[in-house]
Amino acid sequence: MSELQLALLAGGGVFIAAVIAYNAWQERRARGRAEQAFGERPADALFEAPGAERREPSLGEMHRAGNLDETLPPTARKVAAEELEAPGGPAAEISSRVDTVAVILADDPVMSEQLAPLLDVLQSHTTPVHVEGIVDEQWHPIETSPRRSWRELRVGLQLAGRSGPVGEDEIERFNRAIADFASTVNAVSQREAPNAASARARELDRFCADADIEVAINVVGLLGATFAVSRVKSLALEHGISETASGDLVSYAADGIPEFVIRRFDDAQAKAAAHYYSGITFALDLPHVDDPARALADMAGMAQVFAERLGGQLVDDNRRALTDAGLASIRRSLEKIVHDMETHGIPAGGALARRLFS
Repeated sequence: MSELQLALLAGGGVFIAAVIAYNAWQERRARGRAEQAFGERPADALFEAPGAERREPSLGEMHRAGNLDETLPPTARKVAAEELEAPGGPAAEISSRVDTVAVILADDPVMSEQLAPLLDVLQSHTTPVHVEGIVDEQWHPIETSPRRSWRELRVGLQLAGRSGPVGEDEIERFNRAIADFASTVNAVSQREAPNAASARARELDRFCADADIEVAINVVGLLGATFAVSRVKSLALEHGISETASGDLVSYAADGIPEFVIRRFDDAQAKAAAHYYSGITFALDLPHVDDPARALADMAGMAQVFAERLGGQLVDDNRRALTDAGLASIRRSLEKIVHDMETHGIPAGGALARRLFS
């Protein structure tokens, strides 16, 4: 055998060794990504002990969950939300505080066109679903991602909203869609166990019920006097309150987010009147307001101005006079709810609160 042949054999051996080392590194990297997103996990079909039967990826017919990927079982301890989070970019929306999160890790980049069937299936859910991909070590919503292919994706199904909690059967359907999609793109996925996610959904729904508060201050005419609609709108515009295309009167914060609205006082007699109000309501949707205490003070001050200019008085929903003591009680209740929202990591006026209470 010539020296050239020996050199070629040696070079080939080095190349094969390099390929094996690279594949091992890729496997460790994929495992690391999954553990970073979901914490420690039990062994699965891809990472089994030596000697166990290994199931290889295959394309073609879509399979039910269980071939390549796994649903993470509930743990003995309560997992902190931060442990389920992957590094988020500035535009990232998914959060395990309000979503059940699935991670998809692929050997080959998943093209945006390949995602179309999954996105179609996800549209059937009753709460919002978001899909994000890793770009430069940060999560980006796929709609605005600077790239159109991703090796790592995460999908979040919102667990609750004003319509109530997501049921376990819907979470199972979400998990199955993720698993089926992963099998078609030669990928591995991890999902939260449906019973654990369902329990979190119910807990989140209880939080929503406690925090979903509208603070209202009413102005009614003295001795049954009414307010002309044109006069109310003129006064609102005079004080920087905008009239929307639908006719609503809205006070906006400096960032353009609505703080409070002015509407007809809700009683049967007022609903029948077209050109006058028997009273008006100033209403603040607490979860959507960035600084509820300040917004309440602004709203109460504005309501007092309207009462003075229109010849009315401040009352509660039962038409009882609203005193300074009553306003102080409202403020204390509001501050407690705001504190509870911050404790849950879902501050009032934040992106998560506005998503939950939409």
